[in-house]
Amino acid sequence: MALISEVAEKIYEIKPEGREHEIFPLCTVYLVVDDRIALVEVGSSVQIPDILQAVAKLGYDIQDLSYIIPTHVHSDHAGGTGHLARQLPRVKVIAHPKAARLLADQSIIDRMLQSRKLVFGDDADKRFGGMLAIDEDKFVPVDEGAAIDLGQRKLTAIHTPGHDPNHLCFMDSKTRGIFCGDALGGFFSESNSRALACVPGSDPQLILESMRKLLQFNPDLLFFSHGGARADASRIIQVALNDERRGADIALKALQKGANNEAVSRRLAEILARESIFSAEELLVFPYFTSLSAEGYRQYFNKKHMIS
Repeated sequence: MALISEVAEKIYEIKPEGREHEIFPLCTVYLVVDDRIALVEVGSSVQIPDILQAVAKLGYDIQDLSYIIPTHVHSDHAGGTGHLARQLPRVKVIAHPKAARLLADQSIIDRMLQSRKLVFGDDADKRFGGMLAIDEDKFVPVDEGAAIDLGQRKLTAIHTPGHDPNHLCFMDSKTRGIFCGDALGGFFSESNSRALACVPGSDPQLILESMRKLLQFNPDLLFFSHGGARADASRIIQVALNDERRGADIALKALQKGANNEAVSRRLAEILARESIFSAEELLVFPYFTSLSAEGYRQYFNKKHMIS
C-alpha cells in the first residue's frame, strides 16, 4: 500500500511504502488536481495497483485523469505509463518529442529492459514489472516553455538534459514548485541523504548546466521523484550542484589513476555522507546509491577519451 499525503495545495504525493532510501529505485508519483487532473510520473508498472488505490482513496476517478507526465523515459519513471494509458481511453501522455518517439517503439523499450537487467539483475522484470509501448496518438509532445493548462494552474516544461538527454522538469504556477524528476538526483528527507544524478548514459556537464538553470527559477518547493517534497528548494539545488561538481571531479581523478568502480563508489559515498545521517560505509551498503554513478562517470569519461 502506498503512503499518501497532500504536500502542497491539491498536490498529492503517492509514495511506495517503506523507508525512502530502501525502496529506491521505486518512484514517488504526484497527483495534481485542478479542473483537469495530471499524474506526474507513473513509476514502474508494479506500482500501478497502488496508484489506482490511492486515487480512489482520495476520492477521484482514475478515468477523469487528463494527463500522464513521465519526466523521462527511464523505466523507474515511465515504466508503467503504457500499461496505465491502455486503461484510460481519454488520457494524454506529456513527453519531450524525442522521448515520445522512444516510448512509442516496443523494440526500443525491449532493449531498455534488457539494459535494466544488467543493472538490477535478471529478476528485474519480476521486481519492477514490464513496460509497454504507447500509441503515438496518445502523446502531446512538449519542449522548453510549453505550458500544460490544468485550469487554475499551469505546469510549464523546463528542458533539463544531463541525467537523460530528453529529461523535462515541470514548474507549477500555483505553488512555484518544480517537479524535478532525476535532474537533481534523489533526496531522501528521512535520512537527509542524496543520490547523485549521474547514471550510465548521463552527461555530467549537462547535469551541472541543468541544475544551474533550475536554480535561476528560485522555486519555493521541489517535488522529488526519488524522495518527496521539500521546501528549502534553493539550498537543496545548491547542495546538489556542489555534490555533482565534486563527484565528477573526484571520479575523474580516481579513474585516471586506475581506480575501479568500487573505489570510485567509496569516494562518492564520502561526498554524500557529509550531510547524511549515514556514514560513507553505511551508504555503500544501500544498493545502487553510488555504484550507478561510478559506472555512469566511467562510461562518460571513457567516451570522451579522458580515461584509458
